[in-house]
Amino acid sequence: MFDAVVYIGHGSRREEGNTQFKRFIESVMADIDNPNQEIAFLELTKPTISETLEKLIAQGAKRFLIVPVLLFSALHHKLDIPEELGFIQRRYPFVSFKMTEPFGTHPYMVDLVIKRIKAEKNEQNTAILLVGRGSSHLGPIQGLQQIGRKVEHKLGIPVYAAFLKLGKPSMEEAMAFLPYRYKKVYVMPYLLFTGLLLEKIKQTVFYSKDTFDICQNLEFDELMKKTLIKRMEEARDGEAVSGNDEPERQEGSDYRRRKNSSA
Repeated sequence: MFDAVVYIGHGSRREEGNTQFKRFIESVMADIDNPNQEIAFLELTKPTISETLEKLIAQGAKRFLIVPVLLFSALHHKLDIPEELGFIQRRYPFVSFKMTEPFGTHPYMVDLVIKRIKAEKNEQNTAILLVGRGSSHLGPIQGLQQIGRKVEHKLGIPVYAAFLKLGKPSMEEAMAFLPYRYKKVYVMPYLLFTGLLLEKIKQTVFYSKDTFDICQNLEFDELMKKTLIKRMEEARDGEAVSGNDEPERQEGSDYRRRKNSSA
């Protein structure tokens, strides 16, 4: 159905973050039955979206699956990437694009948060603090809060959401009142890769009271890989939707390589 697949990452000033992203996408590519798969970045590093698309068009690709590797749908997903695609389509009217949804609140992402928490949690009278980047759009704010509610329901312990930039409460505000309520608070950075924001969380936790411990960030886990492939299957089958992810999509669609179908 698609001549090529393009995975779009945000891009990082830290090469370590870009390397983590590339390694993750390479693991996804190995499970996708398409010979033309490439990586592009929104900013801070190359290749750009336009560079990658023009390279593939020159090789004969016309029908593209665009896979934004983003946590939630906000400015990049709603505006920046569509603008780039529109620019290319005006130059090459014969090409077409279909874009997947971000990770969102897929149940696998909830499972990943629980996995990270269980790896660290070993005390009673505890709470969880999910820390996200934040956004001027309500979607990412509400998305992280929804994930928090689902984790709270599954673990049976209080889960709070806080934000580093735009969104309330801020991480600092949450860390100011939580020690009065709980003996231990586990901070879970809801971030994809190593970068300045993750370092900020780590430093804040390090210099805080003994109440706080930090969990590993998302860091491109196998559960994220499963989520991304599900999003690709949804787009291929015409099921890509915005918003909540319940009920879950049926497991019948299979975008993996046949040789890995039992994995």
